[in-house]
Amino acid sequence: MSNITLDSIITGVEEVPLVTVISGGTSVGKSTTASQADAPIMLNLENGAEMLDIQKFPLYGKDIVFDDCMESLRLIFANHKKMGVKTVIVDSMDWVQKLIHKEVCKQKGVETIDELKWGAGYQFSASLAIDFFNGLDSLRHLGLEIIIICHTAIVKVDEPIHDLYEIYDLKLDRLIRNHLKEWATVIAFCEFEQKTHLKGERFGKKVYKATSTGSRIMHTVPQAGFAAKSRIPIPSPLPLDWKIFKQEINNARRKGEQ
Repeated sequence: MSNITLDSIITGVEEVPLVTVISGGTSVGKSTTASQADAPIMLNLENGAEMLDIQKFPLYGKDIVFDDCMESLRLIFANHKKMGVKTVIVDSMDWVQKLIHKEVCKQKGVETIDELKWGAGYQFSASLAIDFFNGLDSLRHLGLEIIIICHTAIVKVDEPIHDLYEIYDLKLDRLIRNHLKEWATVIAFCEFEQKTHLKGERFGKKVYKATSTGSRIMHTVPQAGFAAKSRIPIPSPLPLDWKIFKQEINNARRKGEQ
């Protein structure tokens, strides 16, 4: 029997905890930006956060398995108030996926998931990834914000209304990538800002040169070259700064309440 009644209806702007995916290339500042969030704890899989003065679960080393990631979530769920945690950072999801692949291979007795026919290895991997996302969502329902860091890879996009093209997208298996992109509130693609200028001509064609401004920025609106997303209308691009990002989120929510 359903528990839904007319009293279940929600009205107005809801200020629910965000699920933010911070994506981009190596050394653009993804982990540093995430560490600026309110009272964070990090699932540190890459062992690259030694300069960040925050709480971390050390989930690196040859003996680490996928269940260690799940157990970390269980410990946060049971002890978040005592630990003073308000934000959970996963650094990074593509490294969680490596442990998921390792777990599938162990369960199925194979060396690689590609040995399982008809894409079954990727189906099993997606199932474990959804368990992980559900664990994070349980923390979100406690009021904790979720930040998922993910590297990017060049992915081919084949759509019925466009010719085949390539974009920077999350460096994940297709099924896991699609599930995360649907669940996330914001997907911020981060990069060093670049500008192009005319260098000259060669063989009758104009030649342009790209130069970096040195600034780091985040995009939350998708463009032809990368995947991005925001369910909350905020300016894009923004400086790669968590405080500025959250200020824009709060501004958008206040406007929605007017």
